[in-house]
Amino acid sequence: MRWISLGVLFAAGIALALLWGDVPDRWVIHWGRHGQPDHWVTKNVAVAVGPLIIGFLIWLLIEATATRVVRRGAEAQPRFPPEMLAVQATLVRACGLGAVAVTAGLALALPLLHLRSPIPIAVGALVGIVGVVGAAMVWAWARTEELRDSGVAIPDGYTGAFYSNRRDTRLWVPKTAGIGWTINFAHPLAWAAMIALVLPLVLGLIAALAYGF
Repeated sequence: MRWISLGVLFAAGIALALLWGDVPDRWVIHWGRHGQPDHWVTKNVAVAVGPLIIGFLIWLLIEATATRVVRRGAEAQPRFPPEMLAVQATLVRACGLGAVAVTAGLALALPLLHLRSPIPIAVGALVGIVGVVGAAMVWAWARTEELRDSGVAIPDGYTGAFYSNRRDTRLWVPKTAGIGWTINFAHPLAWAAMIALVLPLVLGLIAALAYGF
């Protein structure tokens, strides 16, 4: 997973170089209110590779976070086996892969697809991130069950992807790596808390599409 993100960026850079002759003299990079284009850039390499540079910086940040998950988790949560921390690090890297895939897509879509609206970008980004992260969560759950079946001592409630323990009365519980908190999805208020967290993001996306992207 660590090198897949770099591979995606590298592949997007190669594709952009091969298709450079098809890139127009200018292209839209921002849409204002009601989805109307309001900012263009002229053709140059620095602007074209900008999303790829952002993607590389995201990769560096994600790698630092994944490394911290393993190290901090071993210190803060000694009851968690290293195999479990490795699963969490992979899940973090999967989130990074979703974000990197979006930046790689932008590097190709903005100059080559002549988009008239930000909606395809928003939909593509949402589908890409949800798809990658969703698949990673399914893998994390399956891997955690496999570790349990093999005799690895993983605390009750932790499934790799989320926490669910009816015998635990807490709504918020420490994350596996000891960095931050997560929701106990067996708690009666779990989905209310989840909606409270997700709703502002959804409203923000709708506002960005309506008033400027």
